[in-house]
Amino acid sequence: MKKSCMLEKDTSICAVRRKAFHLAFCVCIIFSCCMNCLSDLQLRPYRTDDYLPRLYYETSRFTAFNNQWVVKAYVNDNKKDPNLSAARSLGYQVVSKSKLGSPLRLHYVALQGPYGDTHIDPAIHEFEFSSENNETALKELPLKASADCNKLLAAKTVNMRLIMFQVAK
Repeated sequence: MKKSCMLEKDTSICAVRRKAFHLAFCVCIIFSCCMNCLSDLQLRPYRTDDYLPRLYYETSRFTAFNNQWVVKAYVNDNKKDPNLSAARSLGYQVVSKSKLGSPLRLHYVALQGPYGDTHIDPAIHEFEFSSENNETALKELPLKASADCNKLLAAKTVNMRLIMFQVAK
């Protein structure tokens, strides 16, 4: 009985290590073959002008690849009452504020900011920006636990690092 438990623990540890190695390998490949831009960002809280105001976060504009960008974040994927949920999450999206003449294919990953105190598990996402498609779908900020999300929401600003990679076709 004890041997099977040990094997189950070893396989889960191996799976986690394999996933971490694969992510590190992908980041190394992307860094070596394309243009990249690293931005340290601060998400500041705002409220909508609705009858029941909703909380959202937004960065100031930043420049990458000769374009203006903004990152927006929503609590629990912008659902109606996030305060009624015990398990909270923070979803983010990258928005292009520049007019794009031609499509721009990017990979991006959100990481823990320089003064951030919560650990973010990196996940690489891909999107092709165009004049019609100027914002990505809402992606969940992969935090370790729901308590980490509460810690982020309690802070005055959310610090994060965004790495964007431009991939040539």
